[in-house]
Amino acid sequence: MSPSRAHFARELAQLTEDVLHLGSMARHAVAQALQALLTRDADLAREVIAADPAVNRLRYDVEAECYTLLATEQPVARDLREVVSALTVAQDLERIGDHGKKIARICLRMETETKAIPFGDLPRLGEMALAMLDRALQAYAANDTAEAQVICRDDDAVDALYKQTFNVVLSYMLERPRWIGAGTQLIQVMHELERVADRATNVAERVVYSVTGELIDLNV
Repeated sequence: MSPSRAHFARELAQLTEDVLHLGSMARHAVAQALQALLTRDADLAREVIAADPAVNRLRYDVEAECYTLLATEQPVARDLREVVSALTVAQDLERIGDHGKKIARICLRMETETKAIPFGDLPRLGEMALAMLDRALQAYAANDTAEAQVICRDDDAVDALYKQTFNVVLSYMLERPRWIGAGTQLIQVMHELERVADRATNVAERVVYSVTGELIDLNV
């Protein structure tokens, strides 16, 4: 391997490491926000919100790395796809962090809600969405297209549970009007979790593109 090629390989490895670190931060935000909601821990929710600027900064740092590599190394073929994919994945991961922040804010709004409402399958929905994100990040780290391509099946299961949980919460609200406020907040949390799963699918799609050059929609 030539010195220039070895240098570029190190830069790509660092880029991948930074993207995965961003993914870890975003995942932590969602997991902590969900825990704050389920345990009614307002201090933890505030910690999630306070940590969001760091997620945003890392996303922009990753973008800067990508632009520098594109400008200075002028990569082609697989190398170019890896850099472009990192750019797109970083955007999705930052958005996942935003979903965590939104859940944390909902948690704070629900702090004043005196009428508790059953969470039902919402914790399981969160577990499934986070598991999808974990698998997508693992596929990204390993350039595992086979794993990436099966993540869509997990997303179908998340969508089904989302609809089921939505209907249950809606029935609570119809039967007990005093739960309308809390129920509305829970439905928003469910939406944020469903979007986490969608963005995990986006990451998986970029794994396939990076390795094969094929742009596919896994979420059909």
